[in-house]
Amino acid sequence: RVNGDSSFNKKLSLWFYRKMQFTIEYEALERGLETRYVNPMRTSSACPSWGSRLKDNDGRVLRCGRCGFRGDRDVIACINLFYRYSRCGGPRAPPNAPKGDANPRPMQGNRDEAMTSTDRNLYQS
Repeated sequence: RVNGDSSFNKKLSLWFYRKMQFTIEYEALERGLETRYVNPMRTSSACPSWGSRLKDNDGRVLRCGRCGFRGDRDVIACINLFYRYSRCGGPRAPPNAPKGDANPRPMQGNRDEAMTSTDRNLYQS
């Protein structure tokens, strides 16, 4: 950083993000994947279920006053970005999601076993 030169500081901070964006585009192109841009505005502060504004719970964790959803702001942003991508013509399931089975089997075991205690504490309302 250079003291007093805000335009240089801004360019310097954006350089890393542009470099990362270029690398992702390049790797996607090599693998034959489509790159699509989605506006990230307010993705980390909107409830994925209701779209209502989330309230700051303790810094990184946000809570929806309407439905009680709680989650890390980065995870919430990823969920909302995926929803925006899906609405603008992208696939409805993530590219790495397992393919559907013609004869699906019911889930076995206790559903609470699938979540670790950390996950349970983070998303508990």
